[in-house]
Amino acid sequence: MRHSMHLHGHDFRLLNGQGENAPLKNNVDIMPMETDTLEFNANVEGDWFFLCHILYHMMSGMGRVLSYENQTPNPLIPNPKLAQRKLFADDRKFHFMAENDFATNGNDGMAMFQNTRWSIGTEWRLGYIDMHGYETETHIGRYIGKMQWFMPFIGFDWRYRKFGHNEIEKNLFGQTNTKDNRTQVSLGFNYTLPMMITLQSEVYQDGNVRLQLMREDIPIAKRLRMAFMVNTDKEYMFDIRYIINKNMGLRTHYDSDMGFGVGLALNF
Repeated sequence: MRHSMHLHGHDFRLLNGQGENAPLKNNVDIMPMETDTLEFNANVEGDWFFLCHILYHMMSGMGRVLSYENQTPNPLIPNPKLAQRKLFADDRKFHFMAENDFATNGNDGMAMFQNTRWSIGTEWRLGYIDMHGYETETHIGRYIGKMQWFMPFIGFDWRYRKFGHNEIEKNLFGQTNTKDNRTQVSLGFNYTLPMMITLQSEVYQDGNVRLQLMREDIPIAKRLRMAFMVNTDKEYMFDIRYIINKNMGLRTHYDSDMGFGVGLALNF
């Protein structure tokens, strides 16, 4: 995502290859996957907040306190350790988000309750007929490490799909595929790869293994987004979405189980 970065107490130059004509700013709008270099005169002692001005980014941890070495104590912060704990408590507040797509081939969506470390999420895909199937997956995990690319989780997967008569499918590992009739607990992890692609690895209680690659919200144009998913259960999905406003969009997608659909996507 883009980030509107601001450094309190200072103006800075954006080093953009223009030498002495580099612009003087106190806020810079950084585009997705972009790297910018800032230069400022460190001449104002104090404790200053460097943050993203998209407020829910700030509240989820995108902010740091910039302080000067060997500075005199800040009279406005008599207890720096307590102030830091309060700041971190704000960063680690839980927030809720949800999305649902009412489509011609079924209903699918997700709900998530998370902070900067913990994530509790569930997603569902509900067909209108037994052949399209019904399924829900729930994962409870915790992000590990400073960069938070890695999240181990415990999962629960329930699904049912009536497809053919006594049909037995195999996954890519040659295991009997239970994706049409599954009630399983699992252990796994998510890992964020380059280009923001999520690798998910999961082992179910019956020993079956599933690997999955997915990316959501791929920017195509200002209001156009794309997503894809593919896994070793031989499932795949591709979608395109047009953003109407922050809470509504038009979506068309193809799902290997549910087929082609067009719908209205609502998000909160």
